[in-house]
Amino acid sequence: MPRVHDHYLPLAPGRDMEASIDDQGQLRTDSTGLTAQGWTWMLEVHYTARGYWRLPAITVKEGGQPRFTQYLETRQSGKRLLNLNGIEDLANVTLDLQNCRLSSRARLLGFPRPPLDDGPLVIIAPHPDDAELAAYGLYRQHAERAWILTLTAGERHKRLDRQYLPFLDPDLQSASRRKGWIRAWNSATTPMLAGLAQQRLYMLGYFNDTLGALLKTPTEHRPSFGDETLTPADFREWNLHPLASDEQANGAANRGVDLLADLERLLDEIRPSTVVTPHPEIDSHPDHRAASQALAMAMQNTRHRPQRVLLYVNHLKSQRGFPRGPAHAAAGVWPVQYAQSRLGPASLYSQPLDLETQREKAVAMDSMHDLRDKPGLERRLKRAVKRRLSGISPRQWPRYGQHDYFQTHIKAHEVFVQVDAEAFQASFDEP
Repeated sequence: MPRVHDHYLPLAPGRDMEASIDDQGQLRTDSTGLTAQGWTWMLEVHYTARGYWRLPAITVKEGGQPRFTQYLETRQSGKRLLNLNGIEDLANVTLDLQNCRLSSRARLLGFPRPPLDDGPLVIIAPHPDDAELAAYGLYRQHAERAWILTLTAGERHKRLDRQYLPFLDPDLQSASRRKGWIRAWNSATTPMLAGLAQQRLYMLGYFNDTLGALLKTPTEHRPSFGDETLTPADFREWNLHPLASDEQANGAANRGVDLLADLERLLDEIRPSTVVTPHPEIDSHPDHRAASQALAMAMQNTRHRPQRVLLYVNHLKSQRGFPRGPAHAAAGVWPVQYAQSRLGPASLYSQPLDLETQREKAVAMDSMHDLRDKPGLERRLKRAVKRRLSGISPRQWPRYGQHDYFQTHIKAHEVFVQVDAEAFQASFDEP
């Protein structure tokens, strides 16, 4: 029997209405005049997986034409949110089921789309490539007003044979310096593929896996794990304008006070209406949680306050392979169970990506050297077996790259939680 496992977040939809799914898969509601424009629409369904290995899948059709397919968990049943964004006519939707069945009762949830064109949009990237993974489609659409602040150079290196060119450097110290250098270059150039001006791309250059420690002891310098002689200045050569910490007599150190000073200055200079940052409760990477904490701490001391915060998740604990299915599938909402949040009730925002944008995203990800990872033999074998057993044709698994992210993050949607900026900041003030 499938295990019952509901997914949910503390959401506050602007519209919440009963819906049904008939025997032909037609979505029906009692409401008239539903419009896709200006709303993020999610359909809450209750599904039950069939079989043991084959991935349950729901293909969303509009006017009888397939638009995208969302894949769910095997061996489970429960509540899920189907992403309907990209559909223009909600009255003409049918659902085609594979390897699962749905209850006839459903709920259609609508979330007002934020006016992201009302001012600058700042993306906080803890490491190079985080902005591309979470929000390439978002910043491409808003290229004329988007800024990316990359907090760390992501320089930490553990094995010489895992360099971009194996054994290029004779020791881990040299390899770490080179890794930070090339990743800083990636962060300064890749977003230009989407039309961002280089002057709106900042590398702060702090050190990988140290952000949490910087906030605990803000005045203490923390050396890089890879090369103790490094300073943040070693990774800032492509910034077109100086940061606040560059103006110190001895330059920036890897300290919390320097990180916060840089963020405070940038927020006051850019004056964003929207800030995009990792979800501090769901994203499991310590640097990602600390990045959002640093943002909240900086906001306490700025003259300008953003109006809204969009939250993304690039790392899910014990959830490899989400969003499920091959590249270009639909992206669902994260498989978590949160009845309450320190951030308060939230709204969902989903950015639909057309096929060309998804392909551009694949190119942007390929330009990021750290995503050229080649998994070991054991992982490749496990991946091959799972794909063979999934029931999905091998031709439907594009091979854009070896890294798992080329499967999980090249999707038909990007998904964010939207919260009020004041609530976001206040959530870090609570004990």
